[in-house]
Amino acid sequence: MLLILFLLQVYILQAGRPHRDVVEKFMRQRKGVDPRPAYLGVQIRRFQRWSLLLLCLVSVLCVRISTLQAQEENLRDWEITCLEHFTEIVEIQKLRQMLSSGANEMMKRYDNGNLTKKELDSTLHVWYITESRLWKKVTEIYDIAYAEKCFKDKI
Repeated sequence: MLLILFLLQVYILQAGRPHRDVVEKFMRQRKGVDPRPAYLGVQIRRFQRWSLLLLCLVSVLCVRISTLQAQEENLRDWEITCLEHFTEIVEIQKLRQMLSSGANEMMKRYDNGNLTKKELDSTLHVWYITESRLWKKVTEIYDIAYAEKCFKDKI
């Protein structure tokens, strides 16, 4: 896009430039006449060229700025999406850790004789089912986050 814009600007500058024979013909016609109009014509032409050049530079800067803004918006979207994934992963991992601590506590109570084998088995069965479901869910979130390149540095 920038290359096309640059080539278009070069073409406009070249097309706007008078050919040498046109300038010489103009100067031959003006010999012996007041040179002030010719001088003013040259100054106006120079002003037009600089204005065109300035316009070209401004248009290139506008294209560059809009490209940077689009990249910044994409980065913001990526950051929001990845932050959501990271937050969900942390919450699930905290829940898994809490449930694991609870299961360990139940085993200690069984070892101390405060819990029967049947109560321990039913508690560990519920813990195992819950742990398996949470492990599967967090693994899916990790897979999505890896697919969206959340674990690579964007900055």
